[in-house]
Amino acid sequence: MKMDLSGQIREKGLKATPSRLGVIKVLGSGHLAYAHAELEMLFSDMDRVTLYRVLNDFEEAGLVHKIIDGEGVTRFALCKHDCPGEHHVDEHVHFNCEQCHKMFCLDNVQAPEIKIPKGFKIKMAQTLLYGLCETCSAA
Repeated sequence: MKMDLSGQIREKGLKATPSRLGVIKVLGSGHLAYAHAELEMLFSDMDRVTLYRVLNDFEEAGLVHKIIDGEGVTRFALCKHDCPGEHHVDEHVHFNCEQCHKMFCLDNVQAPEIKIPKGFKIKMAQTLLYGLCETCSAA
């Protein structure tokens, strides 16, 4: 049984404020990763600092993970499983559409295993694919 949104927030030790509930609802509504500016347009009644704090709190709590797109823009997506916060374990592939510029979390596509030299320790890795999304490729 899936926990309600306010329960997901409270389970991570955060208060379920209207701002946090609004942001988690948008992030949980699909498979997209949103830039701060995109979320800012959706929440015109929320100031940018509050939005920044909500996203930062969510990332530290393990509710969202960050993806940097090809243009250097940081995007945020809801973690689909329990991340401890300090180390996100979202090991799926992300897809960046070159036409509509949306970023998709491909939750069912595992990132390839990468073997690194002995002594190196990976803290975070991301696999980012570029091309046309389903909608843009059909047009």
